[in-house]
Parts: sequence; C-alpha cells; structure tokens
Amino acid sequence: MSALNGWHRGELAIQRKLNFDGPMATAWTWIDGEMPEQHKVFHTTQLPFVPVTTLDDKRRPWSSILASPNGQPGFISSPHYTELTMSAKVWDGDPFVDNSALLAHTDHMLIAGIGIEFSTRRRNKFAGWIKDIKSNADRYEVKVVVNQALGNCPKYINVRDLIPHPVTNPKILHRRLELAVNERLPEELISFVHEADTVFLGTSYEATEQDTLAFPSHLGMNQRGGRQGFVRVSPSDGRTLILPDYSGNRLMSSLGNIEATPRASMTFVSFTSGSILYLTGDAKTLIGKDAQRVMPLQNAITTVSVTGYVFVEDALPVRQLPGSEVQRSAYSPPIRYLADETSALSQYYNDDTQVMLSSVELHSPDIATFTFQSEQDLEVKPGQTAILDFKAFLGSQRYQHMAPTNPTSVNDDRIRTWTISRSNGWHRPAPLPSQPARSFSLTMRRKPGGAVTEALFSISSRLAEMKSELLDDTRPLGLTVGLVGISGDFTLPEVLADACQDPRTTTANHPQKLLWIAGGIGVTPFISMLNSLSDLRDSSPNSTQSYDINLLISTREPSVLLPLITRALQTNAELNQKDHGNTPTMRITIDVFTTNDVSDIVLDEMKGIGVTLRCHRGRISGALLKVETLGDLSERKIYLCGPPLFEDAVLADLASVGIDGSRVKREMFAY
Repeated sequence: MSALNGWHRGELAIQRKLNFDGPMATAWTWIDGEMPEQHKVFHTTQLPFVPVTTLDDKRRPWSSILASPNGQPGFISSPHYTELTMSAKVWDGDPFVDNSALLAHTDHMLIAGIGIEFSTRRRNKFAGWIKDIKSNADRYEVKVVVNQALGNCPKYINVRDLIPHPVTNPKILHRRLELAVNERLPEELISFVHEADTVFLGTSYEATEQDTLAFPSHLGMNQRGGRQGFVRVSPSDGRTLILPDYSGNRLMSSLGNIEATPRASMTFVSFTSGSILYLTGDAKTLIGKDAQRVMPLQNAITTVSVTGYVFVEDALPVRQLPGSEVQRSAYSPPIRYLADETSALSQYYNDDTQVMLSSVELHSPDIATFTFQSEQDLEVKPGQTAILDFKAFLGSQRYQHMAPTNPTSVNDDRIRTWTISRSNGWHRPAPLPSQPARSFSLTMRRKPGGAVTEALFSISSRLAEMKSELLDDTRPLGLTVGLVGISGDFTLPEVLADACQDPRTTTANHPQKLLWIAGGIGVTPFISMLNSLSDLRDSSPNSTQSYDINLLISTREPSVLLPLITRALQTNAELNQKDHGNTPTMRITIDVFTTNDVSDIVLDEMKGIGVTLRCHRGRISGALLKVETLGDLSERKIYLCGPPLFEDAVLADLASVGIDGSRVKREMFAY
C-alpha cells in the first residue's frame, strides 16, 4: 500500500522544471506505507549506524547519526512492519541531542532516515514520526513509526570496508548555531567538505493549511556521493555549499522538499578519523543557465547557505579498514568547479549567447580543428578554454537510470570544454589595445563513443566525401551551439607584457625562458600561445621582448601535431627574416618523444622556420629532464598539460631533478 496520495506541490514543481512530470506522474506509488520484509531485515541486521533528519526549534532540518554503541549491526529492532526501535549511541554535539528534547512539547516529532551498507551499496529509506525517546547518558532508545519506505538508487555510493571502532572520545571543536550575516565557515571545515565523497542530505516539507490532509508534513533523508570534493564551498562568501544534482531515480523527493520548504541540512563524515561536520541552512535549486552561472559544467545544482554548524571529532564508532581502498563509483562525473573558483580572467555569458560552426579542417581521421564564429565580442587570452553547450545541437540526453557499459553517459549534460588553439583577436597586454575576438578555433581529438566529437567528426567526414567545399565555410549549415563561457588561467605569464610598457624590462640578451611540457593533444594551449606571440610581434615590431621556449611533447602522432606548431610559428619566421632593427628572435626548441617516425617533410618545415627539433624514441623520462639537457630549470617558468597520468609521471620526473611541483603551472580544468 502506498503511503502517499500523489506528489506534493514542491515535487510537482521540480519535476516540471526538469521535464520529468510526465514519466513520473504515478511514480509516487513506489513509496510503501510500511517496510517490506527485506527492508525490515536489512535495518535490523546490516547497519552499524543510521543517518536521520530531525527539526530544531526553528524548524531547521539537521542530519544526525544514530549509531550502534559497539560499532556492530544489531542495535535496531523491528516489532512490526511500521515500527523501528533504535538503541543508539548519540554524542554531545550531534543535533539529535537537542532536537529530541522537543518531543516533550509535541506528540508528533517527525523523523526520516536512510540505511546504507557501504560494502554492498544497498540502501533503503524510511520516514515517519517518533512516538517515544528514552535517554541515559549517551544512550538513546528511539521508537519510530514508519509510514514511508523506499528502496533507493545505489549508483553513487562509494564502496568502503567499515569495521567497528567502539572506543571513541567525541569532542566538540566548533559549534555555531546562528551565523552572523557575513560570517564564514572556518577554513579547516571548508577543507573537510572538499575532502568528502559522501554527504547525508536532510530536507523537510511543511504542508500548508490547505494541503495538510492530502499531503501532511514530513522529512526526508538522502545520501549523495561523488568524487572527493564534489560538493563545493563558494570562496566568495565561505558559507554557501553547492551540491551538483546527478541523474538519479527521478522521484525528486529531496529537491521537491526544498522547492516547497527552502531549507536543508548536510552532514559530512570522515570514515578514517570519525570526525563529523553537521550543517543546516537555507536552500534552493537552480536549473539551466542559472545553475551554469554558479557551476558552469552543471545544469542542476542545490545551494545551501549555512546558518548553523557543529563539528565533532572522533565520534563515529566505525572506521574504514586500515589499508583498504575506497572503490569510487564509476557513475560519478569529474569534479565540477564553481565559476568563482576559476580565474578572474574567466567570463560567463547569458542564455542567448550562441556561436556558429564556420569552418572545419581535418588533420587526420581523429584530429581536426573546428572554428566557431560569434556575433558578439569575446575577450580571449591564449591558453584559455571555451565552454560549449551542445544541447541545441544534439538534443538533451535521454534519461538512463543505470548504464553498466557506459556509466559516464548517465550524467552527460552535453557541456564540453576545449582549449582555444587560435582566436582572431587575442587579448593583448597593455598598452597595446585589446582586439576583441569574433571567432575561435578548437583543435580536438575524436573520442570513440563520445556524443559530441563523434557527431562533429561524422558530419565533417560526410562533408569531405560529399561536398568538401563546405568545410571551408560551414555557415550555410547553420550549426549553432551555446557558449557558456571563456575560462581558465593557464595563460602566458603577465611578466611578458612588461616589455611593452618598459623596453628595459626584457631584451634579446635576457629573454623570458619557458618550459612547456605536453602530452598528445595537450599541446593545444601551447599552440595558442605560439599563435598569440607571433601576433603580438606582428602588431608591435619594435618591442624588445624576446623568448627562449623549450617545448617537450610526447605523442604517437608527430606528423599530425608538429605541422600545427609550424603553422603557429609561420608569422614569427616571416618576422625574423625582416629587418626590424632591434626586433629579437623567438628561439624555439622542440623535443619530441614518440614511438613513431617524424616525416622528412615535417623536419624540413621545422628547419625552414628556424626551430631546433630533437627527436627522441620512447616517452619522456626523468633522465631527459636533467639540467644539462634543458639548461638551468630554475630560470624557466614551467607549464604542463596532458592526461592526468601523464602529468603525474612528469611531476615525479621533475621532482627527481629537484623541481617542486608548486612551481609547475598546470591545466587543472577547474571550470
């Protein structure tokens, strides 16, 4: 029997906003009015602790932890399918201590909880009300009447092996139940949030007088998981938490509660130290462009502006087995950072900003350059990234609950980022006037199975076969995509602008020394920098600015990528052949690490533009980063861009020759 009469006003509103109202019209019948037998057995035999939601005297939800005193399952009993009795340990600082006292003033104290077995990803939710509480020191006997029960989506639970840790010494380190208007969370608590991969989310639904009979007030408790740091704290105010909404079961109970009653609680647990952070605050859900303005790569987010918090150390009576590894869910997307976590150089655009595909250049079956044209001015710095929304181009992703063969497809919001390899108007250093861009090019690799690159390359291949002239001007096709923003701070050092302001700053005898290290298509930001440096010299031929650049690139496709570098340096080569009096050269040395041969044509082209090209068989290794190979690395600004494993290996190699990783500027894709 269902516990509900339908969806309440908040659930209907959020389902409508996310276009789930049709498919989920009758899904409320999935929620039972009592616990099925398997839920009853699960709660009573499998759980060492249960996260629960209760309200404080200001009607704010708090997420608490009711735990087994010895860290073993069995602290819960169930005399009936509508009853749970928990003989739980509760420590000072847990909100349940204060909230439970409110039962003396009411005969109907609401509660909701979720049981999770982290080793198997099993989880079941319940909600109802507390009919009795007895307490003795830190032991509480809580009798719950259950009138809602639901088995829930397991796909974002990170698997961990938990063992009993009954000897604890809970201690309150922070307790602020009412924050001042401009008060921030302590930095150590912000770090605690960013280290977490799990949060327990508490919500409430307060019925209106008209809705009370059909949709009585109730609470919600849910678990959200992701990669470490998936919940972000806004650096601008230090108290607003941003929770990305990943694709779930589409019931939207938690977001529906927030839609109707805009408050929520969030509790974070360290499974290694047993410390717990409890937060409550004002909540709202943002969708579409409203969400993207806060978290550019996310189409739906929940924000919680903290109004109270408590932090207790050494409290949880279970811990992760020492030496064991957490099995991260394959469904969790990469960390999606906030707009105000990115560089001040980043810009984000409104709903109507569109760019049109204007040309395509196919370099190989798997690498191409796509140029997009804008009707408005764009400020672009070399090395920055374009964030594009392909929903209008491809259509929204169809809902999938699970996708074992391709789990990343479940949260595909059709938003992609690529480094801009060339713009028709680089943002130039003062005092040179900025020339706004009206077009930009993206050099990208085809990703097998990738929704966006497969579509772009498929269209381009068909054009090459059927009507190749359209590759030079694709505008008649009218292929437009949304421009979310231009972002990133993986740009040339500002010191390179000094020579334009003061010729004494840098000379041909004292060039700016740069070391660029690229893995495969990670060379694109360096191509953009070479393009911009050539453009800058062309527009300011009397500048005394000079550069000594060493580019290390590891690639299986040298005969595809090196010609792109050659083209970027063509303008510079032409300038070097002219007599500009004091115009210095830009000295470029390229070390290519590859298992394939570099063609004679490419070698001749590099030689023709004055580039020193050295070919090495195999991968970049620590031995080739020694001082005698590249000169004194302490004099060079070091940039690194490539796949994560490549970057980690290079950082280890640099460390082996005494280079601290903090000196290395990396493309962290923090947008």
